[in-house]
Amino acid sequence: MAVTWIALHLTDRCQLDCQHCLRDPGRKPKDLSLDIVHKVLAESKRLYHTRQVALTGGEPTLHPEIEGVLDAIVEHDFTWHVVTNARRFEQFLALVRDDPARRERLTAVNLSLDGADEETHDGIRGKGSFRDVMKAVTLCTAHGIPFVLQMVLHARNVHQIEPFGLMAAQLGATRASFSILQATGTHHDEELYLPPRAWQNAQHRIERLAAALTVPVTMPEGFYREQPFHVCEPMKSELLHIDVEGRLNLCCQHAGVPSAGPPRDIAGDLATTSLLKAHGRLLGIIHETQAAKLAAMAEGSLDTWDHFPCNWCMKHFDKPHWANDGADGPSAQRERWRGAWAKKVTLPVVR
Repeated sequence: MAVTWIALHLTDRCQLDCQHCLRDPGRKPKDLSLDIVHKVLAESKRLYHTRQVALTGGEPTLHPEIEGVLDAIVEHDFTWHVVTNARRFEQFLALVRDDPARRERLTAVNLSLDGADEETHDGIRGKGSFRDVMKAVTLCTAHGIPFVLQMVLHARNVHQIEPFGLMAAQLGATRASFSILQATGTHHDEELYLPPRAWQNAQHRIERLAAALTVPVTMPEGFYREQPFHVCEPMKSELLHIDVEGRLNLCCQHAGVPSAGPPRDIAGDLATTSLLKAHGRLLGIIHETQAAKLAAMAEGSLDTWDHFPCNWCMKHFDKPHWANDGADGPSAQRERWRGAWAKKVTLPVVR
């Protein structure tokens, strides 16, 4: 095992109002400080010899010092990839295309695409967002930049697994990725919910798709596992995640998610703590979590949902999670509801 990459949650700014988002549009935006970016890159390179960094958000291209972030990546000699909704991709591309040092270190652009057609994707992410992604695909192709198409699956788009994979192959994506939606704690969970059997069916469909296509098809952590004791990338410390407030926390799934009490997934504020010391605390959090899973296995108290590793982890940390009757755990209250947050869509129940 080794720390193979660092994930920086650069900002919670975003132009969209996706139904499954946890960002609160009523609060002042938060941005990861450039000082923390430099510190994390310097320490992770010196201590772990890590060379890959992921830029996530929010929409990372909206970070007010994004050029400084890219320069920090070059200065510390990292390779990088970015996860983006593509809304301002043309402007972002100009920052990369015209700087050879930034461009040569860019390994991929991960484009968030939640439907294989405009109606489905825009219904989730907002009008015009499908065309933004298609334009970004064209620009990546024209400039020889590898791109990934990644879909967050839920009840509103699970029917499009196969068309999505075929489209990724036809467009020249280097990979098609499908991930499970984690519960948000908002009223939208009711319409986005899929029961365990539907998730297992989706997983089998993705596996069959992967066998049929030449383009790689992947499923990040979270899908059903027969073996209940599973050690994911963050639990192995292969990935270290820095949240938007500059804290080392367990993983991106926990960042910004409400909890029933004080958050227990935070290992340290990197403004005052070294990455190495915070990592040591993180190992304690990981050990406690794994011990709790073993205890639940010994008690025989696991249900089907507990075989979905990320869902069990969210439940263990007293955060919103899926249960047999829908979403459970604390509610995510928003100061101001707008756009997709204010809409309720009635869908047939998937069994």
